[in-house]
Amino acid sequence: MPVTLRMAFRNLREHKAKSLIIGILLALGMLIMVLGNSFLDASKRGIERSFTQNYTGDVIITGVADGPVSLFGVQSVGGMEQTPIIPDYEKVFAHVSGLRGVESMAGMASGYGIATNEAGEIAEDEDEDDEERMEGMMAALMMLFGVDAPGYWELFDTIELVDGEFIQPGRPGLMMADDRVAKLAEYLKRDIRVGDEILIQGMGDAGIRLRSVPLVGTFKRVTDGAGPEQLTYIDIDTLRALSGMTIGASENIELGEAETSLLALDDLDALFGDDDAFGVEAAPGSGAALTEAGIEGLLGDTSSRERLNAADTGSWHSILLRLDDPARTRAVAAELNAWFAMEGIQAQAGDWQKAAGPYAQSVDVLRIVFTVAIVILAVVAIIIIMNTLVVSIIERTGEIGTMRALGGGKGFVRRLFAAETVALSLFFGFVGMVLSFLAAAVINAVGFEASNEFLRILFGGSVLRAVIDPLALLWSLAVIVAVGLVASVYPVSVALRIQPVRAMQS
Repeated sequence: MPVTLRMAFRNLREHKAKSLIIGILLALGMLIMVLGNSFLDASKRGIERSFTQNYTGDVIITGVADGPVSLFGVQSVGGMEQTPIIPDYEKVFAHVSGLRGVESMAGMASGYGIATNEAGEIAEDEDEDDEERMEGMMAALMMLFGVDAPGYWELFDTIELVDGEFIQPGRPGLMMADDRVAKLAEYLKRDIRVGDEILIQGMGDAGIRLRSVPLVGTFKRVTDGAGPEQLTYIDIDTLRALSGMTIGASENIELGEAETSLLALDDLDALFGDDDAFGVEAAPGSGAALTEAGIEGLLGDTSSRERLNAADTGSWHSILLRLDDPARTRAVAAELNAWFAMEGIQAQAGDWQKAAGPYAQSVDVLRIVFTVAIVILAVVAIIIIMNTLVVSIIERTGEIGTMRALGGGKGFVRRLFAAETVALSLFFGFVGMVLSFLAAAVINAVGFEASNEFLRILFGGSVLRAVIDPLALLWSLAVIVAVGLVASVYPVSVALRIQPVRAMQS
């Protein structure tokens, strides 16, 4: 083997130009792979840190639906599936609170709403263009997090009040980021201060529901990271009302004979022919209107209706946990899922990626795109390196024939070229590593800032960072060596087809 290595290094020195061409391709490939993986790793770590600290905790418990359930609803086809409520919430909460290693926990629910003006309509300005109107709509759109105060604020202590106070238990209230308050005020064309009422129109299967909620506080994040720009905190009872999470929504109602008697009428005119069609007597005199007592009689007992429209205090979309040791996240989630299955509870537990939903998946999509790009780059590099090696081997036909004539078998020739390729790949692979560290240092020193929310998610924060993982270095180096070896297979096979005598004659 030492003889083969000495010959390999000698051959590389004698063919400097072609070795340099191949080496540059290998070094560039190494640079691209290392930096690409460092950006993806930094993005994933940034999103993970941001969401676990600010939104998801370490473990999330949700109900079960046809699609994946996250903090932001169900990711189903068409996005029309309703977010499931955790069944047996009190039982689940009591069990989770007794688990070892749970530092803090809180329930929450989520929904969507639009801020409107006093008339319950979207504010519009005829002088605005489409882009300005779209920006206004985004300012009015709210991703509502109904929180379990004060447990939620103990779970997430990364919020700093700018003005006002936190949402308190049993009191209606709204909390918005201070920069979004200014945008919303511009859209609604009125000043908004802490204590002012904001009219919110619920968005969901519950139909149009309006609630006027006081703005109790404005806040800002004390940690850097990506997250939903439209996030607004709201008290849980108001969110339930906006989202239709009422007692009647989950209760089967059976109509009695008195309630169904009108449905059995064949003649619809009979409904309006007599004043007492509804069992209510009109006031004396022709064309007299119904009296107050008659109206009350028409409506009947409304206590059942009021009860069914009351918010269901047991309705929660998720339970968020923070663990003493985040490394036990998967173990705790598996333990909870086993308990749900044993108890027959339609609930499921997962990590921060399940909770983050589409935000976490954005990193996976980027990784897939990057992997496809690397495969395409590798194919192109293999073709270029292969062509270069073919030219090099053709020039060395006489040398190969001489080695074959002196007793060097095909295996020796293969080992010689494999040694050359591995040596070339390792040397320029390390050159690519050095360039990667230099490029990462420059990028981190410059600190490219994200100019919009998409880039904040892509960067995993407000500034682009390159974090080089040692495992990614080893993986990239292995890929570079593999590319070199694959590229040398065909040229070597071409050389071995030449007869030694003809090779020496050439």
